[in-house]
Parts: sequence; structure tokens; C-alpha cells
Amino acid sequence: MKKILTIVCLCGLSFAAFAQEEKPISDKKTSPELAALQTAASLAEYGYDNYSATALIEAAKIIAETPVQELDAEGTPGETQTVEPKQTRLRLNPEELLADAKRYAGKDKVVINYAKQVEKTIKRGDTRGSVGGPKYGEGIVPGKSYTDYEVKFWANELAEVIVIGDGDNDLDLYVYDSNGNLIASDTDYTDQCVCRWVPAWTGAFKLRIVNRGAIFSNFAIATN
Repeated sequence: MKKILTIVCLCGLSFAAFAQEEKPISDKKTSPELAALQTAASLAEYGYDNYSATALIEAAKIIAETPVQELDAEGTPGETQTVEPKQTRLRLNPEELLADAKRYAGKDKVVINYAKQVEKTIKRGDTRGSVGGPKYGEGIVPGKSYTDYEVKFWANELAEVIVIGDGDNDLDLYVYDSNGNLIASDTDYTDQCVCRWVPAWTGAFKLRIVNRGAIFSNFAIATN
């Protein structure tokens, strides 16, 4: 009996050796770029819900000023491919935000001029695209299905992922290490997800975005 217990314990230790260990992240600050994108998403949501032109302009300005690099990974969709027509779009495009802001502003010349100033700044290229900052990409996750990304993170450094949906469905985010162990998750009832962890070793992690709704969702994904 003692031999059996010893073997079971050794097996358990062997399995644990191949799992990412938990590390404290309470003293790790969220990167300013990801925090900015989250703020912009909240402003855009408020702007559309309340027909606020100024909120949309500020959201566009924040997004345009946030330095990002293209996420060098493509989403791999799950097996179920439920695609239904719909009108909702991902509301993180600065040009579209400004166009809607000017429409909401009506005849308010002050707001319209402010929108035009921000628009000129974006067109000149004074803001986006500087080296550093988060990786950013956009994709589609089918209804009742999932989309996977594989992204490399460094050992002993804070890793962060945010997902922002188009408002139509509940989206969940799961992070797995290279051995298939679940490292972090965000499974609340919104379509905005945040996962933070400190990898024990450098390697690729699978980021799984799960769509709990019946129709597809457009989403943005960003990593630090």
C-alpha cells in the first residue's frame, strides 16, 4: 500500500513539474497601453449608448495615440461555424468613431471642429505605430464556438491579454500553457475579458476566446 501511495505521489509531482507555477502579480502594474485601450472601449460604449459625440471623440483620440504593433498570429476558429447576418461592428476604429461623433454632434460647431482636429492628427500619422507597446489584432469568433491564438510570452515578466467584443455576446477568455494546463481565465458575463499572469518559463501560450452566444462576434485582442 505504501508503494502505491509513493507511486501516486511521484506521478503527481511529475505532472506538476510540467505546469506553469502561480506567481504573485499584485505588485505588477497594468501596462499603460492596455489600460488606455480599455478606457477607450468604455468611452466608446458610453458614447453609443448615450449618443455622446464628445465621448466618441475622446475614444478615437485615445486609440489613435496608443502605440501598437500588429499581432503576429492568426486566429484559428473552432469547428462550429455559426454565421448569422447582423449590423453590429467592432467600435474601436478611430475613423468610424469620429464619423459617428460628427453625426451625433448635429449643428454643434465646437464639437464638430474638435472631431475634425483629431481626424487631421490621425491622417497625418502623428500617433499610431510607434515601436513598443502591445500587440493588437482583430478577428471573428463564430457563435457557440471559439477562436485560438498562440502567442509567446517571456518568463518572470507580467503577461497581459485583453479581449473587447462588439457587444452582442458573452465572450470568455482562457489561457493555456504549452502543456495544456489552464493558467488564467475570465469567464464573467460580458464581452470584455482580461487575463494577467507571470509565466514560469518563456514559451508559447494558447489564448482561447469562447463565444457563448448564437451569432458571431467581432473582437479586438491585445497583449502587452
